[in-house]
Amino acid sequence: MAMRKLREAIVASSRMDDFAKMVYCFIIRTTILLAHPESYYPALLHLIRRMQSARLLNNDEVKEYTGYYTLDLACRQHDLVTAFHVRNMSDHRSGKIDAVLMALVHGNWVLFNKAKGAGDPYEQRLMEWASERMTDNALQCLGKSYVSVGKEYVERCTGMRWDRLKEEKKVPWQCGGQTIMIKQTMKK
Repeated sequence: MAMRKLREAIVASSRMDDFAKMVYCFIIRTTILLAHPESYYPALLHLIRRMQSARLLNNDEVKEYTGYYTLDLACRQHDLVTAFHVRNMSDHRSGKIDAVLMALVHGNWVLFNKAKGAGDPYEQRLMEWASERMTDNALQCLGKSYVSVGKEYVERCTGMRWDRLKEEKKVPWQCGGQTIMIKQTMKK
């Protein structure tokens, strides 16, 4: 609540200086980690649209916050078209952000998990919005591709322990030791 009041006071005063930039950066980073889009999204838009045009952000900051905005569009809002548009309009490209976008478009959960592991804590937290979708996609791919598969492999692909997968995702497969039976073979 206090951060919102501070942000509103800065907007009301039309303040565009280093203090305002520091406040916005702090609010964005803190509320991304708290997974509170109602707080970070307006601050992120203001920082990118208004403070960038006032030349308060250096190139690294523009790249960082444009990356957060792109990830929010792609992962939380499921708006890949706008995410690609923002990425293409930006002069500052990131290989990590490109990898995440490609993984989401193609449903490539291996690439998504690699990109998530390579990101900073803020990027990782933003990518968590799409993690469940990617886990569901990984389970679908495994279910269509295998008759049986190693338990460790399934856990690595989904990022979840087997007992948690059974409980939360209601996976109908059977586990026997270290092997998971996905499809029962027909006996003649």
